[in-house]
Amino acid sequence: MSDPRILLASRNAALAAALVRHCGGTSTPGSIRSGEPETVMRLLAEHGCCGVLLCVVDMDLPEPAVAKLAAAAKAAGVPWLAAGDCYTPGLRQRAEALDAIDFVVADPEEPERVAQFAHRLLRNRQVRILVVEDSAFMRAHLRRQLRRYQFRVHSAKNSDMALAILDQRPDIAAVIIDYDMPGQNGLDLTRAIRRRFRHREVCLIGISGKAPRSISSEFLKNGADDYLHKPFEREELYCRVLHGVEAVERMLEIKRLERLRRMFLSMLAHDLKSPAGGIVGAANLILDGLCGHVGGEVREMAAVISQAGRRLCSLASNMQDLTRLETGRLEPSLAANRLDGLVMERVRLAEATASGKGIRMRAEVADLPLLAFDPDLMARLLDNLLSNAVKFSPPRSEVRVELVLAADEAVIRVRDQGPGILPEERERLFKPFERLSARPTAGEKSLGLGLAIAEGIALAHGGRIWVESEPGQGATFCFTLPMTLPPDQSAACSCE
Repeated sequence: MSDPRILLASRNAALAAALVRHCGGTSTPGSIRSGEPETVMRLLAEHGCCGVLLCVVDMDLPEPAVAKLAAAAKAAGVPWLAAGDCYTPGLRQRAEALDAIDFVVADPEEPERVAQFAHRLLRNRQVRILVVEDSAFMRAHLRRQLRRYQFRVHSAKNSDMALAILDQRPDIAAVIIDYDMPGQNGLDLTRAIRRRFRHREVCLIGISGKAPRSISSEFLKNGADDYLHKPFEREELYCRVLHGVEAVERMLEIKRLERLRRMFLSMLAHDLKSPAGGIVGAANLILDGLCGHVGGEVREMAAVISQAGRRLCSLASNMQDLTRLETGRLEPSLAANRLDGLVMERVRLAEATASGKGIRMRAEVADLPLLAFDPDLMARLLDNLLSNAVKFSPPRSEVRVELVLAADEAVIRVRDQGPGILPEERERLFKPFERLSARPTAGEKSLGLGLAIAEGIALAHGGRIWVESEPGQGATFCFTLPMTLPPDQSAACSCE
């Protein structure tokens, strides 16, 4: 059997089971053992602080046994946690007198609370806290109280030292900042940390004993997450610090999952493109007659395969563009191109899908001079708006595309005769993975990426995108493109 990491002195089987469930599967190696006081004291003497991380003592045991367990834990250098089935001031005072970390109620109907508290104490061993306090006595007091709860504690006596420690230790989760310090006070340091480490997840907690009570709001307004007024109870300090630390941990976990999501989308899009392109290419070879003469049914099936493959390619491109948008890597390669010709080309391609629903495509395109845009990205933007219009238009309706010149920008409008957009849903319209109350008229599937990517492409080109709609009257999606050229093309045109 491996060396114990957590010891439980209790006759409560439910408490022992809860402790195993919560702490037995943590990253902390080792096992959890429970038993009578004599057994636990023997294990403490055998393994000491080198083997045991925490001892949990049931305060319902006889008083002499609890006192002996507390003494054994102290002699072995092992922190211990007091647990009782109900809260009384006497039990709490007794636990404090015996130098327990804290007192936790072990409710018979909810023994998980003690296990959760113990689990949190184990996790605290990996959490770093910075105390910024000019008083050596107060620094030592805060350090002692925080280390009691297993935190790793750094200390600084002024702002300069605090900023230097934060530079060296990017894993600091919380900073406790005293207000009254020589030179830069706590408010100034709070602002400086938020400015200097704006992309770092860190909890800031202000403390003060001499400043007026109103200083708490000043701390919060200047970037602090919480505030404590001296003197404060030890448990209150721990609860405030723990709330901040757990908020930081949740945010870091959200960011980690977001990075995984982006990585997954990017890999999925990359892996989909090659087989999807191969499917489209093979289907087109059949349609072009390069595989020999085939019957009408085979040609129809090849056309269906080709269309489905193109949709798959479009989906892969959309996922790839979304990851680029979210990471700020969607940078258009600007070159002089004809927007009117590109609009007509994308409308003709959209007619194949629209004809399947009996929808007419109508385009009114003005002749425009050369404009600077990325043709691939602009084609994707137009495809997304056109496919969206076809998807939500009823059969035998009309989708109208307009390209006009207005002031110093080109304006493209895509109008459909669908159900329109409800006013309360417009804020969600261009967000990824959003699905509104309107549904595609032929049951088409959608991930809700097209409009989000269309907005990103329009903004990347320096343009705008918006919707004009009334419920039941269709929707018009509009975007603009500045009437500019790349510097080299502009110079060539002006010379001519």
